[in-house]
Amino acid sequence: MVTVEVCIGSACYVRGSNHVVSDLKELIKEEHWEEKVALKGSFCMKACQNHIGLGVKINGRQIAGVTMQNAREILKEEISKALA
Repeated sequence: MVTVEVCIGSACYVRGSNHVVSDLKELIKEEHWEEKVALKGSFCMKACQNHIGLGVKINGRQIAGVTMQNAREILKEEISKALA
């Protein structure tokens, strides 16, 4: 099971983390990952403070450079790697 955590704290929310959660839900369904990927909300990961993008972790590893615009592409690739 791959665990994906998305920060839903106020700073990331303003930067679009709610849209990232929606996109991830759609991606999980499209790829038939429902039994393989757990999507969880998280509070502050300090990603925005460290200027690395939205707070997103896959299996505890911070994914750098995630924005509302590129999240689907980056996370599809990273989740696919984690499932391999």
